[in-house]
Amino acid sequence: MSSATSSTDSQAAMRTIHRVAIALCVLTFGLIVWGGHVNTTRSGMAFPDWPTSNLAPMVTYTPSEWLWAKDKFWEHGHRLFAGLVGLVSTLLLVLTIRATPREQRPHASIGVLIAVVFGTVATAILGLNDMPSGIMETFMAVLGVLLVTFLTKALRAQQHRRILWLSIAAFVGVCLQGSFGGYTVRNNLPDWTSTTHGVLAEIFFMMAIGIALLSSSSWQSMRASWTPSQSVQRLVTATWAITLMQFILGALTRHMDAWGVSITWPHWTDESFFPTSDLFQQTQVVVHFLHRTTAYVVALFIVAQAITLRNSPVGRIRALGLFAASLVVVQIALGAGILWTFRGELVTTMHVMVGVALLVSNAVLMFSIRHRQVAVGEHAHTTFAQQGGH
Repeated sequence: MSSATSSTDSQAAMRTIHRVAIALCVLTFGLIVWGGHVNTTRSGMAFPDWPTSNLAPMVTYTPSEWLWAKDKFWEHGHRLFAGLVGLVSTLLLVLTIRATPREQRPHASIGVLIAVVFGTVATAILGLNDMPSGIMETFMAVLGVLLVTFLTKALRAQQHRRILWLSIAAFVGVCLQGSFGGYTVRNNLPDWTSTTHGVLAEIFFMMAIGIALLSSSSWQSMRASWTPSQSVQRLVTATWAITLMQFILGALTRHMDAWGVSITWPHWTDESFFPTSDLFQQTQVVVHFLHRTTAYVVALFIVAQAITLRNSPVGRIRALGLFAASLVVVQIALGAGILWTFRGELVTTMHVMVGVALLVSNAVLMFSIRHRQVAVGEHAHTTFAQQGGH
């Protein structure tokens, strides 16, 4: 095979990886919002069993049994939607491995591990086993260790192996995320597992975004066109980090039902602006107060970020900064709307959706601004374009 043909094939493989990664991002966004609506409608326990639904295999559960029942529709639809995201994650992994030169692929033992994980999850979805609690917890612990290991490898990787390790980590992450969803149902929605389920969804989403960006030639060119100062990089990174922290606090507020400890805004009660000292002895009050207070901190950081980025020569960077600033205003208004409507379904789910969009916007900005790794990213894309390896 000539080098020109090899380069063309590799570029085509990269474009395919990018398109599948974009599709995965879109699907993941929809899945997180759908999951938020499951919580909003209190549908999480529509089925007391998992991975089966009313003891039927998830993928063959009779539509007439769940399509017309509101709680079953949202919960079972969420399970099927999650299965689709898992399949696309698997496809992305396969495509990435095929696009990697054989000599740079992971050791065969990694492939065996992936096959075991895939087989375990697949049989669970098909209802061929019911994941006994001890086995399930061990499986989840192993997945957690693998996720941290593969993410660390991705951060340390050079050239296009970063995309490969991110794809492997994303595959493990989506399996862990699904397992946490099932574990949450099997244990009657404990707060900590429900919150972890939501946070893992965002971590998985950011891995998918990373793959989509690293496989994009236009994004690499955009990063190469501007080198921001260290202060700008620190501000954007801090803005992303505090937005992620706020998302975690929001998940806690939702799953602990802490939103209802105060139903007025911006003051805490009609009599006082802040909670009285005795109220701080209640965990729900502390969580709600932290979530509400951190919202203002996030807003200040995002406004400062937008003002700082207005001088960027890159139009997309300026637009993202302004977009995030617009979203944070809407998000605070929606947060107040939840209180005013006593947790109305539409406004509550919209609050989740805008919160995810806000975190994604700041994540893309952070990935784009952190120029310490630009050379690696550019080299990765060049190497992919120059090497074959099916």
